[in-house]
Amino acid sequence: MKHHLTSLFVIAASASAAFAYPTIEFLPPGFLLTDLSTGGAAGCGNVTGDGTYETFRWTSDDGVERLGRSTVDTIGVGGGSPDISHDGTRISASMLSSDNMLTLGVWDAADGWTDCIPPLPPTGTVIDQAYGSARGLSGDGSTVTGYYYSNWAGPVRATGCTWSQSTGIVPLPGNPGVNCRVNASNFDGTIVGGWEDHGGPWWPTVWRNGVKTNINDGNGGGGGQVWDLSYDGSILVGSEYQESIMTRAATIWTWNGSAYVMNNLGTLSGTVFNSGQCYLSAVSNDGSIAVGSNIYTLNPGGARAGIVWTPSGGLMNATDYIANIGLASQVPSNMEIREMSSVSPDGTAITGIGLLTDTFQFQSFVIRLAAPPCTGDADRNRLVNFADITSVLANFGSSGLPYMQGDADGNASVNFADVTSVLAQFDAQCP
Repeated sequence: MKHHLTSLFVIAASASAAFAYPTIEFLPPGFLLTDLSTGGAAGCGNVTGDGTYETFRWTSDDGVERLGRSTVDTIGVGGGSPDISHDGTRISASMLSSDNMLTLGVWDAADGWTDCIPPLPPTGTVIDQAYGSARGLSGDGSTVTGYYYSNWAGPVRATGCTWSQSTGIVPLPGNPGVNCRVNASNFDGTIVGGWEDHGGPWWPTVWRNGVKTNINDGNGGGGGQVWDLSYDGSILVGSEYQESIMTRAATIWTWNGSAYVMNNLGTLSGTVFNSGQCYLSAVSNDGSIAVGSNIYTLNPGGARAGIVWTPSGGLMNATDYIANIGLASQVPSNMEIREMSSVSPDGTAITGIGLLTDTFQFQSFVIRLAAPPCTGDADRNRLVNFADITSVLANFGSSGLPYMQGDADGNASVNFADVTSVLAQFDAQCP
């Protein structure tokens, strides 16, 4: 049974234009968004307001659709993070298995939920009524990432893994006897990232075509992890221990053709030395915007703030960023923005989570920074006409990112299908 809750309202920074950007839209309190599809057309997250942590799917038009199979209210365990495919049709999450365990799962509109476990993979086992947990989903929706519990090489541990319909659970290479988790994937599941335990600190780790590389700076300390990857896996975001401030700092790694080059971005001013931390949890396909959170101190109840990073603006407190784009007056005065939780793959929308200080409820919001991609619009001018045919021909045979110049259908390559896409939408004006 589907339950729908409509979003509260949408406000444009300027009411003078029908489609003025940026805009901000608030979900009902207690529905926390964790991921967005291309253009922010759809999202997913957890229902926290009633304590179930049930997975939901959201669209601006239809509101919230609860997807069932929650675990916290049924078996008392939970974990993981819901993620959505770029086209918005598939969602991964930790969910209640067919035999009443916490497991990795994937949902789609046609088939509902599919258990990734059972069956148990070789060496797989159960801890606290859990097989494992889902943490990420490839952009094409084919590959779930996370971990499962195994007794490989000694004591039971969390083993980083991927899952697809064709392969089932695939354990990824890791050091024997230590915990490991896979947080995220690139578009096609060939590159994934997360962390591996090294006797205490977690080391940020990436697997390229199944080959593991620890990408920390080798200085030890408090460790870190990879939280998200760009479309092709050339850009990773997360956190890594920054020795100069003895703190886990927001970090970007960029592939140079043979290795990942690390760039520590630091923390927000006021972060307690050797106590707080800062991390980026989501990045756009092209690396032009990333978001996350800054924890000023790890003491219980310590202050924290959402963060936004761009190449031109650097690392910013989300409250300042929102003021800079003209939306500060639209944020409730009783809301503290605690985290910026996701970026749409194309970078046109971001989500955040705020704490309502009078009710102590959490509330999500979506900021639309620019118009979403429009099928058929090969030159990105919001019109579909002969100029788009010209753009396709000028870029014919190229490949790269979805909706690049000439890519009318958003499949990251320019070919005859794009001509068909333009003709099918000819004379259309994008919303």
